[in-house]
Amino acid sequence: MPTPSPFGHDLTENTADGAGIKLEQLKAPSNEDIAAITRLWIATGLIPSIRDARQDIESCIAANNGSLIVARMPDDPQIFATMMTGHDGVHGWIHYLAIAEHAQGGGIGRELVSLAEDILRLSGLSEIRITIENAAAGDFYAKLGYDFIESVTDQDRPDPHQNKIMRKSLVQ
Repeated sequence: MPTPSPFGHDLTENTADGAGIKLEQLKAPSNEDIAAITRLWIATGLIPSIRDARQDIESCIAANNGSLIVARMPDDPQIFATMMTGHDGVHGWIHYLAIAEHAQGGGIGRELVSLAEDILRLSGLSEIRITIENAAAGDFYAKLGYDFIESVTDQDRPDPHQNKIMRKSLVQ
């Protein structure tokens, strides 16, 4: 059963064909949910195949300012999209936006980002940030009004990998 959004949003979205998408805020994910999220994050390249997502999921849920949103079709319990959002008291952040390959290009990513922006705006924040690791993600966020602000070098890699931080004002 979906957990209602603490912000009063109806988390059930309807697609153009009327099939609907069920967005669910997970507060107590099952072992099956965690396994499905781990598989999705590995398949989309967000985490390496040797990593279990459990710790990141549990940290997000335990935080007073974190939300884990998943997407499922009403007639299929399989998770096909995720997004975590939270804030540090100053900036809102989007983490782990992942869309299964078969569902990409249908607008669910845009809808999840919009939901994150609404949640963080209602939390009183004026800016949202995202760390991106590839050009496709940068292009996606740029189309949604995000601007590049800085690069962050990953010192643990032999060839420094440039992650980019993008931001968007939440003030309307």
